[in-house]
Amino acid sequence: MRIDLHRGDVVLIAFPFATQSQVQRKRRPARYNRGRAAVIVAALTSTRAHEHLPCKLPVAKDSPEGREAGLRLDSIVDCQTLATVPREEIVRRLGSFPPETMRRVDQALQDALGLPPG
Repeated sequence: MRIDLHRGDVVLIAFPFATQSQVQRKRRPARYNRGRAAVIVAALTSTRAHEHLPCKLPVAKDSPEGREAGLRLDSIVDCQTLATVPREEIVRRLGSFPPETMRRVDQALQDALGLPPG
């Protein structure tokens, strides 16, 4: 079953993490960016370490944007932790970030990727 996705959707996937000897996967929410056969996602984490960095965007679960995104925990959109994964690995769509939150995500992505302000 193909899930209809749009930029800014929050999805549940088995997010890949590289360790010294292998790639492991942990099921977690991620923010969908774009893609067709493969999709680019940014990790969402509840780990608050380095949340003050401009490449990380805190989103409270009880905030309007957290509720709209379907977050179960206070989370950080970690734009420094990106992955390209096969579309089939998306388990389901949890929700979506509103346009104002996406503008802030875009700024965090610019910082993470070293892009000039757009």
